[in-house]
Amino acid sequence: MSKRPLFFLSLAVFACGHALAAATAPSNDRIVANVDPDKRISLGEPRAAWISPAQDVGAVPDDLPLTQLSVVLKRSPERQQAFEQLIREQQDPASPNYHRWLSPREVGERFGATEHDLDAISGWLHAQGLSVDSVSNSRTRIRFSGSAAAVAAAFRTALRYYQTGNEKRIANASDAEIPAAFADAVASIAGLQTVRYRPSLHLTAPMQSRAASPEPAGTYCPGAGQDCQYNIFPADFAVIYNLTPLYQQNLRGSGQHIAVVGRARVYQPDIDHFQSLAGVSGSDPVVTVPPDGTDPGSPLSTCSDTSSSTCGNPSDAFNDQAEATLDVQRVGSVAPGAAIDLIVSDDTNSIDGINIAIDYAIDHDPPPAKVLSISFTSCEADNSRAVAESLDDFFGQAAAEGISVFVASGDAGVAGCAALDSAPQPGEPKSTNILCSSQYVTCVGGTEFADSENPAAYWHSTNAANFLSAIGYIPEGAWNEPLNSHGTPQLASSGGGISAYLPKPSWQTGPGVPGANGRYTPDVSLHASTHEGYFTCMAAANGSCVVATSGSFSFIAGGGTSASAPGIAGIAAILNQKTGSAQGNLNPRLYQLAQSPGNGVFHDVTVASSGVSGCTLATPSLCNNSTPGPSGLSGGLAGYMVGTGYDEATGLGSVDAANLVASWSGSSAAFDLDQVGLTGAWYNPATSGQGVVMQVAPDFYGPGRGLMFGGWFTFDTSAAGGQRWYSVQGEVDSGAASATMPIYRSEGGNFAAPPNVGVASVGEATFAFSDCTHGTLEYAFSDGSGRNGTIPLTRLGSNVSCSSSGGTPAPPSYLLSGAWYDPATSGQGLLFDLDPTGGTLFVAWYTYALNGAQIGGAASQRWYSMQASYTPGVATIGNIAIFESSGGVFDHAATVTTTQVGTASIAFTGCTGATLTYHFTGGANSGRQGSIPLVRVSPAVAGCSP
Repeated sequence: MSKRPLFFLSLAVFACGHALAAATAPSNDRIVANVDPDKRISLGEPRAAWISPAQDVGAVPDDLPLTQLSVVLKRSPERQQAFEQLIREQQDPASPNYHRWLSPREVGERFGATEHDLDAISGWLHAQGLSVDSVSNSRTRIRFSGSAAAVAAAFRTALRYYQTGNEKRIANASDAEIPAAFADAVASIAGLQTVRYRPSLHLTAPMQSRAASPEPAGTYCPGAGQDCQYNIFPADFAVIYNLTPLYQQNLRGSGQHIAVVGRARVYQPDIDHFQSLAGVSGSDPVVTVPPDGTDPGSPLSTCSDTSSSTCGNPSDAFNDQAEATLDVQRVGSVAPGAAIDLIVSDDTNSIDGINIAIDYAIDHDPPPAKVLSISFTSCEADNSRAVAESLDDFFGQAAAEGISVFVASGDAGVAGCAALDSAPQPGEPKSTNILCSSQYVTCVGGTEFADSENPAAYWHSTNAANFLSAIGYIPEGAWNEPLNSHGTPQLASSGGGISAYLPKPSWQTGPGVPGANGRYTPDVSLHASTHEGYFTCMAAANGSCVVATSGSFSFIAGGGTSASAPGIAGIAAILNQKTGSAQGNLNPRLYQLAQSPGNGVFHDVTVASSGVSGCTLATPSLCNNSTPGPSGLSGGLAGYMVGTGYDEATGLGSVDAANLVASWSGSSAAFDLDQVGLTGAWYNPATSGQGVVMQVAPDFYGPGRGLMFGGWFTFDTSAAGGQRWYSVQGEVDSGAASATMPIYRSEGGNFAAPPNVGVASVGEATFAFSDCTHGTLEYAFSDGSGRNGTIPLTRLGSNVSCSSSGGTPAPPSYLLSGAWYDPATSGQGLLFDLDPTGGTLFVAWYTYALNGAQIGGAASQRWYSMQASYTPGVATIGNIAIFESSGGVFDHAATVTTTQVGTASIAFTGCTGATLTYHFTGGANSGRQGSIPLVRVSPAVAGCSP
């Protein structure tokens, strides 16, 4: 270890600690004051762009009935932390909570609002003349209804109609207000602003098979010397994505239920004819209309249906039925042994039927299925942060119940708000599907086969049984079809990008993952192009698949990410059958598997695999998800380029189903975080002069569940700034790939004197380690600074006892390392790193200015570093140099000046007691000297000895 005084941080451990809540937090009421009707607060939700005076087209009639509105509740910080901790434990094989899924009622009982709070809000709603219809099983939503006039009066806002495109939507004209007594209990009011979801599908015009020998593609070569046309039958899909070995093991999703949400029923003959021609023996979908939903009515059965034009000018009803048809045929053909639950509801005056269906799929007790497929989209820019957070709560509940949720990423590339049935428009924002923003959703993008140069290498010229013509896997690019069959610009490409509302989850790491700006989408992809679309039967689209006496039949081809999402959902049902258990949120394991490309789980989509030469984001192609302009390929939105590892066009790539299932339950590649061997000083050589000192207390919370303290010594964000330090603390689990914990800021104390310390949580940090000497610290501050990023960490000293699997015995003197403090001056302290292998002692001392309480704020902070030679077994260490550093810049390379400002000695009286004696000869504390009695913050580790 270098003797140069490059010193790093200390951990602000605060005597009482910030201990994590247990898996079930204690019950506590959030409403503690009496409801005063004259004391109101504004919810202050940001308004979507379509809610503007320029688009106001009139008042909502007072007598318009509004149903399915909800008061969305928020958990206490303690309960929310406990809820998130449980979800992590449910995916940790070393935890006793592994795969111990909850019912919706158990979610409510353990983590939902108290009866007191539910009664208080319900009573207030009644007093406003509104009807309380139900409380969700999760106890996070109170559903109510009433006239528009009563709703507007209750929340002290006018309800208006706003025109956006061809739609007229409802929204509150000013911020909704609630009683001030509800401030800590209410997150938002769902239903005051219309949320509208669109199907994410593309369909071709009807096609006709040859009468003499039906060849719709499989391979369809209409004449000698002409190009062949290809479509994907279930048999082709099984060969391309390697499901055939699973089917040979009788893994077809048997015993599993897949829920598909929609706004329309399917026409049963379409399903029957599809199964007959494709050779699929699946079950018929069971249709459920939620009790509080609205029946959408009978499905369309012909192309000339009198109630809705479906030929040439498709109606919304047609598009909704087409989506349901494609979804049911896709999941039923990928997992033919699974039962399909089609959950449908029409819209109400202000609530989209998709929300009603999702609510039922997740909150009905028991949930109808452990796999949920959603093929609809609504961009973030059209919605508020409150909508994203409400959906995240929905999907977090699904994760706790063991439900795997799959959502289509969208079909307009990065222009997620654009209408698919219109030409690209100038000024469209980049925006992702808000249904994909939650970390508890597997967002599914689209790829396109890069086979145009040599189709014969991938397709047979004739069909085998069940129209099989695919030879094997076909290289893929990003799905991007910027021009339609007439050469006119269109929006048809894989959605993806960065959430503006929800943060990047801790598990979203690996090659290609950009940084920490937000939740990145999609996660995985499958083929989505209609250029070689999925064989689909739908009579209302003139593609009934009814075989005529001549032997010919008509059909259509479907595509879009709404064909990809149910494909992955079907594979998940097979995975559940293989493992014998619901898997819940697949994302943490998917990203973990992607760290080992040799397992063959993913087909990585790159510029090379796309076959595009001269790839540029300015031109939409198979190497990106950019969009065309209004009149040609140029002038659109620049999207994201495919690349090695993760990218925001195709995620981790497409999957090899057999390899995915085979690798799923294999040995984890996770590094054991619950080990004392991680204790020590870590830093980024590129920003020498700042870093992290950590202590891990193994098994602190139970077997395999340790506690990590971390002290982060750094600087202000400007070169003229001074020293700054933060502390981090949280649980580290032996089976987890990373550990996420709060970042704390402490301020206002006095040097070595009784404190007047303020402590606040200012962000979140995620630690991950690839081995015993390398790791990463991802940070995202919530203090308004907008700071986020990733710091590569290298161990400063020797690796004394760390191993990838943990459990290596540590020398007794090394176990003195850790956090120490004086209870009389709680809020400041020291962190020791004793390295018997390298023969060094490193100490980080976090404290304050002499008059820190008077200075206040972050400027009150001071830190020192100390270093000396060390001989194992010596209880008193003298002549320790005290250093002061200045000139650094937060997470940035800068020239740091380090000066010795004193000396110190440390005398250990055992593994839980010590005395620090100091004498400053320079710096702001020049002339000060004294002694500080120290005790350990956490219990001594077994085997410790001075």
